[in-house]
Amino acid sequence: MEVINKLYYSVTQTVSQLSLVLPGNPVIREYDINRHIGSAGKGCVWKIFSGFKKSTKEESSIFVLEKKLFERYSKEDREEIYSVIKHGVVQLTKIRHPQILTVQHALEESRESFAFATEPVHTTLANILGETTNVPSAITSQLETINLSETEIKYGLIQIMEAVKFIHDEAQLVHRNICPHNVILNIHGSWKIFGFDYCVSSLQIFRCSFNPNQNIFTVPSLEYTAPECVLDRIISIRSDYFSFGILICAIYTKKCFPFMIMEKDYDVFRKFTADLRLPKHPKLPFLPSEIQHFVRLLLSAAPENRPDLIQFSKVPYFEDAGVKTLTFLRTIIQRNNQEKAKFYKDLPQIIRLLSARINLHMVLPCIVKEFVCITMIPFVLPSVLLIAENCTQAEFEKHVLTHLKPIMNLQEPTEILLIFMNNIELLIKLIPTSEMEAIILPIAYRALESSSQQIQELCLRVIPSFGHLVNFQCMKNSLLPRIKNVCLHSCNVSVRVNCLLCIGKLLPYLNKWTVLDDVLRFLPTIASRESAVIMAIVGIYKITSNHESLGIPKEFIARNVLPFLWPLSIETSLTIQQHQNVMILIKDLSESVESEHSRKLKQLNTDDRNSLQINSVSSEYQFQIENQLQIENQYQIDGLRSQINIVTSDANASCASSISQIVPQITALQPQHYLHANAGSFNSNASFSSPFLLQPIKIPDPNVKDQSNNILTNEDILEFLK
Repeated sequence: MEVINKLYYSVTQTVSQLSLVLPGNPVIREYDINRHIGSAGKGCVWKIFSGFKKSTKEESSIFVLEKKLFERYSKEDREEIYSVIKHGVVQLTKIRHPQILTVQHALEESRESFAFATEPVHTTLANILGETTNVPSAITSQLETINLSETEIKYGLIQIMEAVKFIHDEAQLVHRNICPHNVILNIHGSWKIFGFDYCVSSLQIFRCSFNPNQNIFTVPSLEYTAPECVLDRIISIRSDYFSFGILICAIYTKKCFPFMIMEKDYDVFRKFTADLRLPKHPKLPFLPSEIQHFVRLLLSAAPENRPDLIQFSKVPYFEDAGVKTLTFLRTIIQRNNQEKAKFYKDLPQIIRLLSARINLHMVLPCIVKEFVCITMIPFVLPSVLLIAENCTQAEFEKHVLTHLKPIMNLQEPTEILLIFMNNIELLIKLIPTSEMEAIILPIAYRALESSSQQIQELCLRVIPSFGHLVNFQCMKNSLLPRIKNVCLHSCNVSVRVNCLLCIGKLLPYLNKWTVLDDVLRFLPTIASRESAVIMAIVGIYKITSNHESLGIPKEFIARNVLPFLWPLSIETSLTIQQHQNVMILIKDLSESVESEHSRKLKQLNTDDRNSLQINSVSSEYQFQIENQLQIENQYQIDGLRSQINIVTSDANASCASSISQIVPQITALQPQHYLHANAGSFNSNASFSSPFLLQPIKIPDPNVKDQSNNILTNEDILEFLK
């Protein structure tokens, strides 16, 4: 959030500044301005902003010069300064050359400022060399990290020489102010000439004047001015050669003013000029040895001693592989396909020698243009991906991915798909996670559906490397079915084995039930019985059974796995070691089934015993209670029996009523399971054999003298009750 706030503040501040600087300026009506990126021109008075044209969204840079910088000068001086500024931009607008800054919108003037728009600009050579006037502090810290390589310097000097030659020969002008402040680096790293403020025609004899009283903005920088211009007031095209020599010194000393000649310091300038007339002077130890002699000639006080720039460009110093490569790329559109193919074949070796900045901003924009020709893509694509290796994710997304997306959908030639598969790990690292499935998976699908065995095998080997990034539903419904289809229909054993190995490596990204239903049930459908295929199948079973979150249920092992593995174990294609591996798996699975089932049975038996113990304790407790009740009932029965025995001889009359009252009480006191020992309910035919049954009751009969047989039994009582 802090970064976003800083960015918002920076953009808001820039827009606020511009709204004050450019009110009413027509440039602001046609261009949207983003941020302040650098400064240019004498004294770095021109502020450079990035932006784009509103109508076309074309990327641009906007140069802004605020008039308030010159408020301290008199009106006449200001008018002279404004005239010089207008003259420079008008000349720049007229000249068209690849190495001269291209103006997209002509100079516009308002009450507060001057402004014009150009091609996209990265920075200026002066900013890189440490001149940070009118440069934001955030940009300054970025510029400090830029370290120009030898190839960049050599190629940049070649570009400046081409621009100067064009200015002299075609535009027929003398620039008069070739210095770091007027060398622009565009977004592709090309060096371009800017600042035609002091240019004059080379066809006319021009007498210039330098004096201490002149405004510094109306004359070129003194240090980059040839001696004859100041001392003799003579200007020629060789005056620019001198400026070019000072520019080389500035680059290698990393100072915009290598000899420290300040503006209006004519005494120092005269001394410096006098020293130039001495032999072996100036001393240039900071320059590469290959060009020290030639630069010394360029800095000669006598114009006729300065070599032509064409001669200088042929110095061995410029015989650099990187320079030749960049030079060839500029003209590659003019080459035929055979020449291009030969060049692109050797290009990866050169790319490894160049800096990442050169590759990204200078090589890449040239070679991606070949993507319009399908036959050239296989030659160019390896170099593009090699450049991507040294890119950050942001750089890859901005500069590389936009060019790769259109060709990722191509089916032919097959070499394109093969190159992508060989570099799939690089793509996984650099492609944003949000676009992973949309970009990588279609490539994998096309590779699996390809008729090329090499592409299929390569794809199967790399799929597990991005398996963790694939959505589960895509894995289950799209990727896994394609791999299974290739395994079933391929006639090549190697492809089948790679399919099974790929599935085995994807198992951790699947859930248990998907593995059981979509993988383990799929294995028996593979008709191939080669030893490699069998061992791959065994490997899948091992991974599944040993994985902590997967596993195979014992029922599935017993009903599906073991019946399938036993026939595999007796295949004659197996070696002894392979056979032993299969048998080990069978034994392990069998033991797991045995141990798991035994454990289950033991648990069930333990549960049964616990249940019996509970029932036994309950029965014993119930028996004790019933026994206690029986004892208590027996006492009551004895009491009732005593009541019957005391019945008098005349009890026959009331015997029935007495007994009918007593017997139910006796019956109620008998335990229910004794009364119903032989019948479902109490009835007259029940057999009472329990010791707790009523003993026969003696009833005296007054009509019978012998009372010994006058006994009323249970049966009599029951018959009576009926």
